Amino acid sequence: MKRKARKHTKVSVGEVWSDLDHKFIKDSVGGIKKAVNVEAVYTSIDNILRTHKGERVMLPSFASDIHGLMFEPLTSTTVSFITRILKDTIEAWDDRVTIEEVSISRDPDRNGLDIGFIFMIRGYEDTFQYETQLRGKY
Repeated sequence: MKRKARKHTKVSVGEVWSDLDHKFIKDSVGGIKKAVNVEAVYTSIDNILRTHKGERVMLPSFASDIHGLMFEPLTSTTVSFITRILKDTIEAWDDRVTIEEVSISRDPDRNGLDIGFIFMIRGYEDTFQYETQLRGKY
């Protein structure tokens, strides 16, 4: 990534957004932990990236086309294309997010891509950073 995301200050604004934590961590009473506010946005991005088109019942257009590009040569043209797909898809399915920067690198040993974002969240002044690895099927 070219620029580093600023560290955000937690402000007590109450629960604006919530979702189930995408890591399925248990909470103190044995249920699945709830992701709130910024963490809910991270969960949303993760859901968009990890869902395959056609996989979501009643909303088959949900998700990104990134999975179909996992094994394409990582040329500058391909990187530009993947960057545009990721930016457009995330911003279309989560209107809280504006992607500022995307980084993509190949991980051939693990059959996938390493992806990073710097993004803004509507209503926050700070930038946030998200990094993940997407793996193709072996």
